[in-house]
Amino acid sequence: MRFWAVLAVSILIPVFASEAGQHYRSWTGPDAPSQAGTQRQQDFVDKLKGLIDEAEKARAVDPQFLGDLRGLVREYDRPRRRVVLSDRFEDGDFTDNPAWTVTQGRYWVERGWGLRSAVKAGAAAQSAPQPEPRKGRDAAAAIFGRILQQAIDPEGKLGGGQTAGGAPATAIQIALALTNAFAVEIDLSSWSAEGRLEIGPYQGAPKGAERAQGYVLAYTPGGELELLRVSPRGSSIIDRRTGLVALEDKKTHRLLWTRNADGLMTVSIDGREVLKASDKAFRGPFDGLRIVNQGGDYIFKRIAVFTIGKG
Repeated sequence: MRFWAVLAVSILIPVFASEAGQHYRSWTGPDAPSQAGTQRQQDFVDKLKGLIDEAEKARAVDPQFLGDLRGLVREYDRPRRRVVLSDRFEDGDFTDNPAWTVTQGRYWVERGWGLRSAVKAGAAAQSAPQPEPRKGRDAAAAIFGRILQQAIDPEGKLGGGQTAGGAPATAIQIALALTNAFAVEIDLSSWSAEGRLEIGPYQGAPKGAERAQGYVLAYTPGGELELLRVSPRGSSIIDRRTGLVALEDKKTHRLLWTRNADGLMTVSIDGREVLKASDKAFRGPFDGLRIVNQGGDYIFKRIAVFTIGKG
């Protein structure tokens, strides 16, 4: 008897479910925005942004008013994000699907942790052969060169390939079709109080650990962030923040860096906004994402990159 009852219920449930599916519709709360409404709002915001740009070029409106209007637009600007990269390094192979390319140094996958790069400070200084002492005019020229280099770049941040302490830098990159409006989300941990980490979208074909044309977000252990613009003429600082929360607790932290189509960039750490600046130097697309480790020890548990726009 029990068998026939179970059989009857198993037959009737799909029938009732099918009829209910035809009779009832999925329900959402009254406060939930519809997809069509959200799209109409975004279309309106996009048109308004275009009008603001035209007014700014024609100098037809007071700049203060335009600034206030842009601020209002940003509150309702919710452009679509499209994933172009999402890598957790769970397969243990970072050279395939997706394919990262190491341009200098060594990277490897720590099982259960992620992609790692560790550079020991002073390693290059210990292994590098000592040059023969110079004499006369050569010695004077060498001294003058060191003085000039110290005056121009006291922290050794403009040179590529080595850190100021002599440790070799490591570099890795991945080719991506990336618009100039993007979002980079990285879960990482820092295991050393030394060195410097640089991340950013690039244009062209970078070599070694040298900076490539594009933007660079640089983190220095202890809680310092720099946002830089790199052009053929060199590097320039867009904004800098010090006294932030240091990441050297060997715990995973989430770094989120976004750039909107109007050039506004924001950086947050663990959900807290720590840097906000605007730069319109680059209007074209980028060719990929690049990471350079200058003397630190970092593990990247997850790296995700998004394009921001209508598509």
